[in-house]
Amino acid sequence: MKRRALLSGAAASFIIPSFAIAQQRTSTSPKSKTMKLLKPKALQRGMTIGLVFPAGWTAMSAVEVGKAYLEQLGFRVVLGSNAGKQYGYFSATDKERAAEFMAAVENPAIDGIICARGGYGTMRMLELLDYSVIRKHPKVICGYSDITALINTIYQRSGLVTFHGPGALGAFSALTERSFLEVLTTDSDSAKKPFSPIVMPPAEGWKTLSRGATGRARGRLVGGNLTLLSMTTGTSLDINTKGALLFLEDVTEEPYRIDRMITQLLLAGKLQVCAGIVIGQWTDCEPKDAAHSFTVEEVLEDRLQGLGIPIVTGLQFGHVDDKYTYPIGVQAELDAEQGTLTLLEPAVHA
Repeated sequence: MKRRALLSGAAASFIIPSFAIAQQRTSTSPKSKTMKLLKPKALQRGMTIGLVFPAGWTAMSAVEVGKAYLEQLGFRVVLGSNAGKQYGYFSATDKERAAEFMAAVENPAIDGIICARGGYGTMRMLELLDYSVIRKHPKVICGYSDITALINTIYQRSGLVTFHGPGALGAFSALTERSFLEVLTTDSDSAKKPFSPIVMPPAEGWKTLSRGATGRARGRLVGGNLTLLSMTTGTSLDINTKGALLFLEDVTEEPYRIDRMITQLLLAGKLQVCAGIVIGQWTDCEPKDAAHSFTVEEVLEDRLQGLGIPIVTGLQFGHVDDKYTYPIGVQAELDAEQGTLTLLEPAVHA
C-alpha cells in the first residue's frame, strides 16, 4: 500500500543486521489481553451476506458485479448504505462507515459480512465501533488490505475469529473460491464429522528463510498487510504478536519502504516474540531504481533471518488473484521444510 516517503533518494547504503535488533528487545507488552476465542457460525448456501464499504469508495458498476458473483455462489446479498457513494477517497464519512458496519453486525437477517474493498479509511473508524455488540452478534467478517486493521482489532477486542480473505468486487479465482468456501462454509452433516486439518501449500518459487530450531512453529494466526500493521504499532490498535504466527504481505511498496516498516516492527519488539512468520506476496514491489536498491527478497533475508524462528516466503495470500483465506485467531502450523501453512482447528462452527 503506497505511502508518501518521508525521505527521498536512493536506498540506504548499508543495513543493520537483524540479529542486532533482535538482541535489543525480545518482549512486547500489548495494552490489552486478547479475549476468549469466539467462532462465528459457518456460512451455508441460502444465507445472507452483508456487503459493506468501510474504506475506499467503489463504483456502483463494480459493486453490482461482486453482488452477482456472490449470488451465483448461492448467497443472498444485502448492500450496505454506502454502496456507490464517494466522500473524497472514502466511501463515506467515518461516522457513516462505522454506522453501516454496525448495522450489518446487528441486523439478524445478515449471516456474514464481506468488505467490498480496501483502499484507505478503516483505521479512522475503529474507535467508533462497539466491540461488545460485535461479540454479542458473532458472524463471519472477511476482507484484506486496508481491512487488516479492522479484522485484527475486532479479534483482539471481541475475541471473534475474523478472516483475511477476498473482497467482493468481482469473481474469485478457482483457488480463491475453493479456499473461501472450505474455510467459511459447511454442509448439514459437517457437525458429525471430525475436523480435518486444512493444508495450504506455498506458491511456486517459495523459500525457507529460516527453519528455526525444529522447522515447525505453531500459534494463533494474526496479521495481514504490512503497512497497516506498522502504522498501528504503538497505538490503541497495536496487535499482540507474542507466540503468534504472523503473516505479512503488501502491494506497490518499494524495498526501502518495506525495510523501514519491518525495522519499525523489530524496534517495537513485535517480530522477536512471534512463534513463526508467514510471508505472502509482494505485488508490484520492485524498486524504481534497481541499480541503487536491494530487492524485497534481500531485505527480508537481512531483516528476518537472525530471528531464529521458522520463516517461509512465497505463500499464497495478499494482493494476488490466487489467495487462501486465513482465519485470524485460530491455531495453525507453519512447516518451514514443506512451505505449508496448516489450519489445526475449524474457524467456524456448524
